[in-house]
This record gives sequence, structure tokens and C-alpha cells, in this order.
Amino acid sequence: MSALSRSALTLSIALGGLLLCPSVAHASNCVKIDEERDSLSPEERNSVRTLFEGTLTEEHQEVSRDQCTDTWTLYHARLGESITVVVQSSHGTRKETVKKIEDLPPLYSQMVRALLGGTQMTNESGAVTRKNVTETQNKPQRIRADAIWYAKLGYGATTADGFHSGPEFGFGRRWELDRIGIDLGFFNFLLYQNADGFKGVSAGWVELGADYFFDAFGNSSPYVGAGLSLGSHSLPSSGGDDYEGSGLQVKATLGYEMFRASTIRLLLQADAILPMYQLSRTNFDPILGGDIKSHTYAPNLMLSLGLGWGSSSE
Repeated sequence: MSALSRSALTLSIALGGLLLCPSVAHASNCVKIDEERDSLSPEERNSVRTLFEGTLTEEHQEVSRDQCTDTWTLYHARLGESITVVVQSSHGTRKETVKKIEDLPPLYSQMVRALLGGTQMTNESGAVTRKNVTETQNKPQRIRADAIWYAKLGYGATTADGFHSGPEFGFGRRWELDRIGIDLGFFNFLLYQNADGFKGVSAGWVELGADYFFDAFGNSSPYVGAGLSLGSHSLPSSGGDDYEGSGLQVKATLGYEMFRASTIRLLLQADAILPMYQLSRTNFDPILGGDIKSHTYAPNLMLSLGLGWGSSSE
């Protein structure tokens, strides 16, 4: 190729680049309101379009109203004071709801950031910042739980160092969703009784557990539960001295709850208490001339009837 031909080719490429540059320079994003689906007034549409264009600019996106390479289409569905916004672009679609129109600017920021980043609009994603939190996110709604107080009365026993039994009673607070419940019990006592009266006690000072209801929406439902408690034992022994111990206990529950649709409840419940410690006692042996320490394990099995009362929602 001659020098003249090479010069002509170079000039042609340069001219072509100059001709293309204006098109590239004007390549930008356009914002369009889908008026057939949008329920805002014409004045509000003009305002939200300008606001959305400003959001794109803040995210370093070039914005124009002609020669668009990508079009961001949005519409708003109003129901009462709340507004549902749908945004569509080549990056995808996002749909979110706010409680009032003043929350639209931070919502636009989150939607644009989510679409550009290819993420969902969650608190853990990069779409949410400290500057674009909406009032809806700041005051999230939560499902309300039934909250009841309860008292129970029944009978229990242990097989430690023989067989010991007696009445048991306790109190607690329970928060219930349809299928799951949280149980906080306190002052649960099993009094060991013999012919001379009460000779020992098993105490659950504070208990924390969870329950699972098999019939989530039924007025009555069987349930199972498990938990931990902080307790202590004082158990009479055949040798005269009491066995004693305290510590953490595991609790397993099998029950049946009635009248779940009302503000009163009737509970039939069986509990197994498994201490994570042993009871001990110290006796003086006159033959050996010293103290002898012995141990026993004291699991409890209790059956009780309970009455619950309180608000059906809290």
C-alpha cells in the first residue's frame, strides 16, 4: 500500500470516529411513565419522572430524553395512602410498596441500586444505605403473637433412691404464633410427700422453652416442647440425710391445648425433667470413722392440668 493510500485510510478512520462520537456521547438512559397503568396525577408524574432521572444521575448514569440506549419504565399503583412502584429496564424488574408518596425518592434510590447491581432489595444488599431508608422499612410490621399467663397443678414423681412423689404446681407466660410458641416458666415446684408430710422439693426456678403445635389453626392442638431450666433438688433418702444438688436441667414436654381461638386456654401437659447434675449427700460412717459421699440421679416425670388467660394478640 502506498503512502498516499495509507494516509487516505487513516483520514477515513478518523472522520468515521468523529462521526460516531456524537452518537456515543449522547448514548444515555431515558425515563418513561407507563400512563396506562400509572395512577398518579399528571403533575405528580412529571415530578416523579424528574426525581427518578435525578436518582439515575446520582448513580453515575447519563440521562437524556432522546437518543436512548436504555429506557427505564415505571408506574405507580395507589391504594389509599400506600403506593406500589414497579420499575422495568434492561437490567430487570423490581416491585416495592411504600406507605406514603414522600417515601418515593429513597425507594427509587434502592430500586436503581438493586437493578444496576443485580441484587434484591434486602437489608443485607448494597441497595439499602443509611441515606435511602424508607419509613416503611424504619417501622416494619410484625405478626402479633397470642400472649397468655398460665398456672398449672398436677402430680409428679422421681425414682431416685427409691420412689418419691407428690403434688406439683407452677406458673408461666407463653407467646404463641399459629404453630410455634415460646414458653417462659417460673416457680415450678414438685413437693415430695410421705406419711409425715412434705420431706423434699424439686424446684424449677426459671424455665425457657419452645413448643410446636401440630394443628396450626385448630381450636385445639397437641404439641411437643423442649427447653432448659435452672433448678435444684432436696430429696429425702433412706439413710436419713437428704440428697441435694442444683444446676441446669433439660425439659421435654408433651401436651394438648384447648380453646386456642379464645382468650382462655386449657392445658393438659406431661413434663420430663432431666437434670444435668447428680444429687449428693455426706454421711458419717462410725466404722470407718469418717464421712462417706454418695450420689444419685433424680429425673422427674410430671402430669399437670393448666389454665391460661390473657390477650389473643399483643
